[in-house]
Amino acid sequence: MTTGKIAVSVPAPLLERLEAVRRRSGRSRSALVAEAIQAWLDQAEPDDDDRRYVEGYLKHPERTEETAAVAAAAIASWEPWDETR
Repeated sequence: MTTGKIAVSVPAPLLERLEAVRRRSGRSRSALVAEAIQAWLDQAEPDDDDRRYVEGYLKHPERTEETAAVAAAAIASWEPWDETR
C-alpha cells in the first residue's frame, strides 16, 4: 500500500490524549490517526444498504395513514405510568 503524508495541527489537550493512547497501545501516532480517519469516513459515508434504504424511501415515502397507524399501535401498547416504581 502506498502512503501519503499530511500535516495536521491539533489543540494541545487532544495531542496529549493521543500520545497517552499511543503509549499505552504501543502503536505509532500515524497508525492511530489513520485508524481514526478511517472510522470517521466509514461513519460519515452511508453504506450500500443505507443508501438503498434512503433512495427507496425518497421514491416511496410513507403515507400519513401508514405513520398514523404505526403511532396508534405503539400508543395502544403503552402501559400506564406507575410513579411508585
